[in-house]
Amino acid sequence: MAPADWKQITAQYDGTTFEGFYRKAGDTVTVKTPLGSKAARIRGLIPVYLAKMILRELAREGRA
Repeated sequence: MAPADWKQITAQYDGTTFEGFYRKAGDTVTVKTPLGSKAARIRGLIPVYLAKMILRELAREGRA
């Protein structure tokens, strides 16, 4: 289970559902999975949507 400031998230990639956790800190969203993590600046996006995009990137890279 993730610490309280992390929220669970799922995203679809290539017909598979992937799970991870994300948090917003300042103007950055960080997503973590058992195989890796990645962060990106929000730049006007809704944090949960950005987190799903990052999770799909991690899945594409084999890190989700």
